[in-house]
Amino acid sequence: MGITGIGTVQTYRYNFKTGKLSNKDGSESEFTSFFNEGLSGDSSKTLNGYDWQVRGGIRYLTEDEFKLARVSGNGLPAWYDPNIDEYEFTCEVVSGEETVFRVNGRDEFLTMYTPVEYTDEEIDAWSPVGKPYKTYKHKEYDPATNSMNIAVGDIFDLGTGYRLRVWKDRVCVEGRGSGAGKENAERLAVALDDLIHFADQQSSVVFDINATVVLRLLRELGVDTSREFNINGTRCIVEEGAIYEAGNNSGVPSSIHRKALERYEELLAKPLSEKKEYHTTA
Repeated sequence: MGITGIGTVQTYRYNFKTGKLSNKDGSESEFTSFFNEGLSGDSSKTLNGYDWQVRGGIRYLTEDEFKLARVSGNGLPAWYDPNIDEYEFTCEVVSGEETVFRVNGRDEFLTMYTPVEYTDEEIDAWSPVGKPYKTYKHKEYDPATNSMNIAVGDIFDLGTGYRLRVWKDRVCVEGRGSGAGKENAERLAVALDDLIHFADQQSSVVFDINATVVLRLLRELGVDTSREFNINGTRCIVEEGAIYEAGNNSGVPSSIHRKALERYEELLAKPLSEKKEYHTTA
């Protein structure tokens, strides 16, 4: 068996009577010995952090899920048949934070997510309050790509005697007067500030209270918000009235999450004999 890594798919057999794991063909390997506690990870130069996470997932299915079922009183796990002693567990390493487990070749029964850790600098980077914007290059709306840039220096004439100017770290209202026109401009300035920070990868969502306002502006600028659109290089989608980054389920801007994930995957690829501090508790 090769070194476990992203894209690795392995199938093992677990016997509930013996509590032991074997390879699909019934043979033993470093991993099965590691699972059965006949081999310490410290003594192996081939087992790594991905193996650690795979072991944790199989242990969850064969041990923890039964404990949780007893505590909750919901009965045995849906996939388990007490008349069958041996089961096959197929484990697919999708990424450093996602491993999928299937039982007896059936559909996915467990996806184990292991959260990555972020540095203090990365955490601070997606706290947009008071942060300067990042985009300085203006780009007009392009219908072919449904994209545009909103950059420092841009001015939006609202046609009501007011206009919005994008400064380095805020959106300002310019114009004179009071009443509804001014209130609407100020509300739009707050919403546009929120959108720019989001599009500049400094926050993970534009909530509906601001999204409703700024989406109206984007539509007036020609952006088709009924499908995926791109602002300042960030792919955007509208779901339940809020604006999210398309294809990103981490809750963290993708540029920050990607960097942290790459760092974690480098750690997982190291042999257990070199590095033992992993996020899983298995």
